[in-house]
Amino acid sequence: MFSSSKIVCVILFCAALASCAQDGQGIRKQDVGMVGGAVGGAIAGNAIGGRNPTARVLGIIAGGIIGGAVGGYLGSLWDNYDRQQAQNALENTPDGRSTTWNNPNTNSQSQFTPTRTFNDNNTPCRDFTTNIMIDGRPETGTGTACRQPDGSWRVTQN
Repeated sequence: MFSSSKIVCVILFCAALASCAQDGQGIRKQDVGMVGGAVGGAIAGNAIGGRNPTARVLGIIAGGIIGGAVGGYLGSLWDNYDRQQAQNALENTPDGRSTTWNNPNTNSQSQFTPTRTFNDNNTPCRDFTTNIMIDGRPETGTGTACRQPDGSWRVTQN
């Protein structure tokens, strides 16, 4: 059985790792939020349905729809501000040094730490760790981002 903190962690982890995604170029944080919210909502709906198979199916469907809508909305709030901050951190922050910001749209605090810089087929890439503090609860994720030909950074692995 999944606890609510695990569900929240999955949703936030997906949103955090997509912080470097470019709108209109592949995956967007709104999309990640929608999928993460739908998954979390479906898991919660399954748990709420209890032992009744019909209630579980209805809970999964309703939870998935509601979670997807809420997750997509939250993901759209994060797109511009967090993407700019993560792009700046990937471009300018040395390995092992953290950059911290407060998102005025979500009242969340994020800490982004590049941990390793390397080249993959002559493309600069960086491993990173991100910590997000939401309502006093820390959530952590890791990933890899690579610089695109236009100078932006794109998450390639999480």
